[in-house]
Amino acid sequence: MSKSISDRTRSQRGDRNVLVLALQTFLRGISSTMMRAIWQPFVLSLGASMPTLGLLESLGGFQGVVTSLIQPIGGWLSDRRGRKSLLVLGMVMSMVAFSLYALAGYLGNWYLLLPGVVFLGLASIAQPVKDSMVAESAIGQERARIYSLTTVGYAAAGVFAAILAGLMADRWGFSPVFLVGLCVEIAGVILVAHFAVETLSSDNRKTISWQGLAETLRNILVPPVKLRSFYIATTLDSFVWGLGAGILYGMLSQAYGFSSTQFGIMSSISSLSWALSQMPIGRLIERHGRIRFMVISELLGVVMMVGWLFSSRFESFATLQILNGLVPATWVPAVLAWLSDHVPDERRAEEMGRLSAFRGLLSFPAPYIGGLVFERWGFRAPVMISMMGALSVALVLWRFVPEAKSEEVGTQG
Repeated sequence: MSKSISDRTRSQRGDRNVLVLALQTFLRGISSTMMRAIWQPFVLSLGASMPTLGLLESLGGFQGVVTSLIQPIGGWLSDRRGRKSLLVLGMVMSMVAFSLYALAGYLGNWYLLLPGVVFLGLASIAQPVKDSMVAESAIGQERARIYSLTTVGYAAAGVFAAILAGLMADRWGFSPVFLVGLCVEIAGVILVAHFAVETLSSDNRKTISWQGLAETLRNILVPPVKLRSFYIATTLDSFVWGLGAGILYGMLSQAYGFSSTQFGIMSSISSLSWALSQMPIGRLIERHGRIRFMVISELLGVVMMVGWLFSSRFESFATLQILNGLVPATWVPAVLAWLSDHVPDERRAEEMGRLSAFRGLLSFPAPYIGGLVFERWGFRAPVMISMMGALSVALVLWRFVPEAKSEEVGTQG
């Protein structure tokens, strides 16, 4: 009887957390999509070059060096002291970054973006924490569906947030966009601080040993043997996508003169495609496996980049954004679910952080290299390299990365 009550209480807390995290991800989707829709033209408007834009992305972007180094630290700490406080800390770091971006816009000085991207990179301390909270609020094969549920909030927010950001930037300048993002981040902090429930029980917490942290950092570039092929494939993915897609808006701004509103429309189409497809795709991932959909994601990217090679008009790039929404819809929940399947609960956040660090540290130069390639040979050169790389990743995944067996879910280390 007591066990039944305990299980029911745990389930209710899990349902509550899924709702809170989905709402927080929705808010994060608003602020992040608004920023990403105008970020690259914003940097270029302050007088920075394409290689400089690539350097900023390499420093604190999605797979930047700061982003990569902080995630295993965040995962390691949260496996010892809990999830919730580090999730809040990450959102506070985002607030600092948005404030610096707004100030840089008002002063017209791109040098202020340097500390801004560092703080945005530090905000990624929360990423393995949140992914672990989602996994701990779901059960086994439901993980892909729950990851899809929380991810769809991010995508849905981008449907309107990106167009809003583009219109605001063209009418009032870039800084007001970052101020709106700051307000949204504040709302997210309040939501998590008051309503999220800690998912790491006191029984699973470990003592903090700084020698243990040093060992974790030393082992960043040495993934577990059973996960090595997965690490290599996803790292190659980060590198090849960073070369071209990672600086797409900056390249289109310089090559074809697209406006912020046009970038907002493109981003909104991508978000709408992502939002509409995420839940059905999540259910398909549960039925048919993770690796198959990672391969499909790469092949969708190849088709999209072939389209980029033969396009120069805004209408063509906007249409291709439909595929750009399907790429993360098939990739993100499949990757997170695969890793959750292969790592025990007590090590999940640490391993998610280590994967992000491994990928980021080996792929962080990609946007900078892409910027140099663009300046030397133009728009099509980095896109072609990315396209061939994505095809290679699909082959590596299909040939060398095993799918989890159902009886192994949640038990492998």
